[in-house]
Formats: sequence, structure tokens, C-alpha cells
Amino acid sequence: MDPEASAAGEFQAYLAGTTHPRRVMALDEVANTAVFIASDRASGMTGTTVNLSIGALGE
Repeated sequence: MDPEASAAGEFQAYLAGTTHPRRVMALDEVANTAVFIASDRASGMTGTTVNLSIGALGE
């Protein structure tokens, strides 16, 4: 097995373990959020910080 792929998998598992749902956010979920924020449907949002940490728990 490729050592880099193994290390990446271990790091991803670690990150997943620090979130409430025990998974990492998928790229399409981030993209969907960006599309929403750029759309007219988000016109009521002003000065908002969007948290994309999927509920990461602080250590």
C-alpha cells in the first residue's frame, strides 16, 4: 500500500473522529454551500460567517 495514501487515510479518519457526525465534509457539500451563498436565495445574509467544520469538536 502507498505510504502517502495510508497517511492520508489515517489523517482523514482522525479528522472524522473530531466531528459530531464522525465524518468529514464532502467537497460537493462545500460547493453546494458556496453556490447557495452566491445565489439570490441568500440575499438576506449579511456579514455572516458560514461554519463548514461539520461540528468539529475542539480539543
